[in-house]
Amino acid sequence: MQANAVWKMRNFCEKSANNLKKELGINKMLAKILVARGIKELNQAQKFLSPSLADLPDPSGFKDMDKACKRIYNALLDKQVIGIFGDYDVDGVTSVCILQEFLTSLGAKVAIVIPNRLKDGYGLNKNGIDELYAKNAKIVVSVDCGITNHEEIDYAASLGLEVIVVDHHTVPVNFPKACAVINPHRDDCTRGAEHMCAAGVVFNLCIALRRYLRTQNYFTQIAEPNLKNLLDLVALGTVADVMPLINDNRIFVQKGLEIVKQAPRPGMRALLRVANVDAKKISSGTLGFHIGPRINAAGRLNSAMDAVELFSTKEFSRALQKAEFLDEQNQARREIEKQILQEAKEQIESFENHRSTKAYVVANESWHPGVVGIVASRLVDIYGKPTIVIGKGGKGSGRSIPAFHLHNALMAVSKELIGFGGHAHAVGVLANLNNISSFRHALANYAENTLTDSSLIKNIFYDSEIAIEEVTKSLIESIKKAAPFGRGNPEAVFRINNIQAANVRVLRGGHLKGNIADKLGLSFIAFGMENKESLFKKPLDMLFVPEINEYNGYQSLQLRVRDVAEFKG
Repeated sequence: MQANAVWKMRNFCEKSANNLKKELGINKMLAKILVARGIKELNQAQKFLSPSLADLPDPSGFKDMDKACKRIYNALLDKQVIGIFGDYDVDGVTSVCILQEFLTSLGAKVAIVIPNRLKDGYGLNKNGIDELYAKNAKIVVSVDCGITNHEEIDYAASLGLEVIVVDHHTVPVNFPKACAVINPHRDDCTRGAEHMCAAGVVFNLCIALRRYLRTQNYFTQIAEPNLKNLLDLVALGTVADVMPLINDNRIFVQKGLEIVKQAPRPGMRALLRVANVDAKKISSGTLGFHIGPRINAAGRLNSAMDAVELFSTKEFSRALQKAEFLDEQNQARREIEKQILQEAKEQIESFENHRSTKAYVVANESWHPGVVGIVASRLVDIYGKPTIVIGKGGKGSGRSIPAFHLHNALMAVSKELIGFGGHAHAVGVLANLNNISSFRHALANYAENTLTDSSLIKNIFYDSEIAIEEVTKSLIESIKKAAPFGRGNPEAVFRINNIQAANVRVLRGGHLKGNIADKLGLSFIAFGMENKESLFKKPLDMLFVPEINEYNGYQSLQLRVRDVAEFKG
């Protein structure tokens, strides 16, 4: 199992925190939290605490944005069918739905194709192009994919189809020969949107296109669409793709959550119902842990078009049917994941010297390739080591730790693989199942020469030490002003030393629940910490996120435990 984590307090400037506290009239702890996240200037803090759509930068900074707008405008004038090809994950689905809804509101005829993960694999493919061609599409907009699909885009051109690429993945040395290539990672893109997912880039395309249509007097005969109503989907794509919640991403998610709370979209309302989530209490965490997995389940086990139909329908009864189906798919995914995770753990722990091995490769022909990525993430959480999980057909996924660039590692051992792609922390691989042992040893040797023992130790950052008496509803309400939380803007974590737990019990799923001994009205929940139950019988130090727990209409203070350690005095 992973070594104990190292606890580190976030650095912050006392003077800057005092200035923000005074100028903004906010709680000192909130000021400290902001400064620890790099929010030090008054104007910067004001925009952070009160995100506004007016602060979104000009989308014309995206290279080729003008080309894309003009080509789509001509398609609208000529009544051409506009094809949309998207990826099968949440970012791809939301990108497809955003563009479909916007173009349809402009009077466009739209045709959609999303590949099947198991049959087609990732990216723009010839079968999808053929399907859109058969539906009389004249242009194709590829969203959340396409940046590396040179051959497929050339094939589309041979059929007379022009392709607009809207992607956010790492760009190759040479771009495909598309009509327009919109990608924030282009060297000549001045928008400053490298932190954005495809849904965010697509939303920028919608902003730019609407602006261009205004200059062409397009809205004299048709109502101008309200783009704000698309932000629920932009927020979902941003959170589910684990984008940093900074700059415009923060605006997208904060405003998108407001739209979700108003619950105008039948598909989102239906998802919240099957997930048993109150729309009024939705957070970025809800999108990431309750809504995103149900959308992802569609593409993992079946067809992502089910999720597109869910978000597109105007009828709640139809949306509820789709949401219930996706919920069933997600339950099935969880059962499959649970089984594979158990088998993968047994495989790892059967390896000779597995405790000293610094990277793992596990494989089984029976494992569902649509779930191996999630299992890889779970294994990294458990063991704290880079892990690649390979399933049926040699299709696999890998996840890593901050200290290990997984894509670079695969480049170093590429002769052991049929193919691979990805980035520092996540990769996809295609391997020969008869060559797994050789691949496993090659990756382990590379990791041994790259990683130190200390780099395998996880760091957990906290914001401040506090006394138990300081955990109040007032503190929690103050901290909420820094939401939405996520990558790039982590939840505020606090440390309390030398406390005693009481009434500790193990819940289903391996979670621990109990109270703080000298403050029995204060409970705690420690998810997945059944293996640390013995520590809770002694005086301990605790890292936690304070929150309001609501049960049967009753609110109480609760500590959501991040980690515990024996109190040493």
